[in-house]
Amino acid sequence: MKRRLFFKRSGLAAAGAAWLAPSAMAAPASRTKQPAARLDAPLNPFLQGGCWFKAALHVHTKTSDGDVDVATRLAQYRDAGFQVVAITDHWKTNDLTTFTKDGFLAINSMEVHPKTGSGAPAHHFVCLDLPHPFELSKELPAQELIDTVRRAGGKVIYAHPYWTAHGLEELLEVSGYLGVELYNAHCELASAKGHSGVHVDQLCNKGLLPGLLAVDDVHKSTWLAQGWTMIRARQLTKTGIMDALGQGCYYASCGPTIIDFRVENGTVRLKTSPAAQIRFFFNGAGGGRLFQSEGGKTITEAVWNLTGSRKQPQWIRAEVVEVSGKRAWTNPLPVTERRS
Repeated sequence: MKRRLFFKRSGLAAAGAAWLAPSAMAAPASRTKQPAARLDAPLNPFLQGGCWFKAALHVHTKTSDGDVDVATRLAQYRDAGFQVVAITDHWKTNDLTTFTKDGFLAINSMEVHPKTGSGAPAHHFVCLDLPHPFELSKELPAQELIDTVRRAGGKVIYAHPYWTAHGLEELLEVSGYLGVELYNAHCELASAKGHSGVHVDQLCNKGLLPGLLAVDDVHKSTWLAQGWTMIRARQLTKTGIMDALGQGCYYASCGPTIIDFRVENGTVRLKTSPAAQIRFFFNGAGGGRLFQSEGGKTITEAVWNLTGSRKQPQWIRAEVVEVSGKRAWTNPLPVTERRS
């Protein structure tokens, strides 16, 4: 019999239930069915102190199927203005001890792809912040693999669900991942399947608020720096960056800069670099609101007063679209919370 772990709905329908954070959609150690832990909502990075750091969190080298070696790949990202790079070769770690320097952080990581229980193509997980050397059995069930990574001190991202032909069933089959790749540049450039917005909205509609990340998943150097995650942290250290990721202190982009996003006193506000559109996505049928530039001009702000609105969001996330079509995305926030 297939075993699937289904998250207990929280915060949307049941009074007093806490929100499930992207930091730990926490899985039980055993494989017996039981509700996932109730956790706090993610922090809003735009209300936190610290600095923004540009991060590439899904990167391949010749250690697996990339086109250049580790040193070359890290130099490419440093030259491109990135401060954080996770090398995520398939099933293999790398020795990165000599590459972290002032203003640049290299994080040892790996990508793994265990079987699904549904019969769909394999899961793909990006496993961040692992020791080196570190090995995982390819025979481990997906949930046991996530649990093993977390026990080793690492964190897991659910990679490119649209490209992998996954739906809500596969996303709910496992837990313990901090977020989902909303945008994967390699999947978009190679297969036109890099956007997974529908997948994350389905999770949100189940009462989960996953972190949303953009990545290169770079294999070819010509496709480098096409998607990134902006992390808000107090220090450019491994602890500072990984803590910020665990708390949801980041936004995703392949172009625009998001300056501010908040929900306060019944009003949603977003400020951004010049854009053609600002889009809000939220729960329920027709759960979207579009702010559109006019007359060939751009917009840099959207303010939506929810008071008296026919549709009352319980969670909300934002997407910014440049004239060129490049986008940026916030993490979803609970509208019912006043979390700073």
